[in-house]
Amino acid sequence: MNDLNRNLELEELREINKKLDVVSALLLRSISRETSALPLKEQIAILDGLGVRPVEIAAIVGKTQSHVSKELVGIRRSAKK
Repeated sequence: MNDLNRNLELEELREINKKLDVVSALLLRSISRETSALPLKEQIAILDGLGVRPVEIAAIVGKTQSHVSKELVGIRRSAKK
């Protein structure tokens, strides 16, 4: 595969990833509405449980990565108890 094709494929994958982020955010918000506004901490815990990385969670929930990481520390500490 030549470099041009590889670059095009990478760009297509980035676009697909962006669209999946949007779909994820919309689904999470629709779940929130159906369950009387799912708290942010629970949204983060769900996404973390699905294997979503903190940077991706931040983009989905509209918070900074440091905020998401802080929440994850609290969630994980609570889970250990």
